[in-house]
Amino acid sequence: MAKTGRKDKGPFRPGLFVIGVVAGIIAGAFLIKFSGPPTEIERPVVKAAAPLTGVQPEKTVIPKPVFKVAIVIDDMGSDLKKLNELFEVDAPLTVAVLPFQRHSKAVATKIHLRKGWEVILHLPMEPKGLSLGDSDKNPGKGALLTSMSAREVIRQTLAGINDVPYAGGVNNHMGSKFTEDAVLMWAALNVMRQNKLYFLDSRTSASSIAGKIAREMGVRNADRNVFLDNTREEKYIKGQLDELVTMARRKGKAIAIGHPYPETIAALKRNISFLKEQGVEVVKLSDLVD
Repeated sequence: MAKTGRKDKGPFRPGLFVIGVVAGIIAGAFLIKFSGPPTEIERPVVKAAAPLTGVQPEKTVIPKPVFKVAIVIDDMGSDLKKLNELFEVDAPLTVAVLPFQRHSKAVATKIHLRKGWEVILHLPMEPKGLSLGDSDKNPGKGALLTSMSAREVIRQTLAGINDVPYAGGVNNHMGSKFTEDAVLMWAALNVMRQNKLYFLDSRTSASSIAGKIAREMGVRNADRNVFLDNTREEKYIKGQLDELVTMARRKGKAIAIGHPYPETIAALKRNISFLKEQGVEVVKLSDLVD
């Protein structure tokens, strides 16, 4: 008779069954743990820095525009006392020294070695209405005259240069007539060019052609913009310093000429700080010639 029932699959092994159940439980637990939402990563708390006590934040300083001026003091060379008074001015002045004066060499040397200020030759030239008996119309020893030949002008210019040591340039003393003479100014300027000196036209004549000729010859040069002390009053001189500031702001630079009068020295001593407050720097004349 044929047998009925399930086909024989081999003996039942309970040990393997238990192992399988345990493995399934472990696998399920593993899936539950790592398939859930990610846990948030703990981040360190950053605290704000405590403000520094007693220390103010640094302010941004916007510098004022700086305009440049040169202040030339003429007619030095005869008096050492005036020079010592001038040294009390707290600014690098440019000092124009007359040749063939009693203290010309000593003044020029002292200016250069003691203060490091700039020295220029204050070269006498013929004014209109020349009069040897009138100090206001007499340019003094070593003057260039329109009655001279070009050769004489060359010789006299060179003599003046040699009498004032450390001179880096030249400006004219008087000269309202001489600076209008093209031929003779060319002769004088040629000596300056050969000696690598610049020229400041003091502009004692509105018709001066000295600057024009200097530019044509390639001589570094500049023109005076303001006279400080045509009137010897401190209030007037202060007004001229105001004019110097106005001129410097308009042109970027300006040049003033004054004299070693007590009123001029006093005005400069009182007002150098005023110039600084206005954004104006006093520099050597050579910094402003072209």
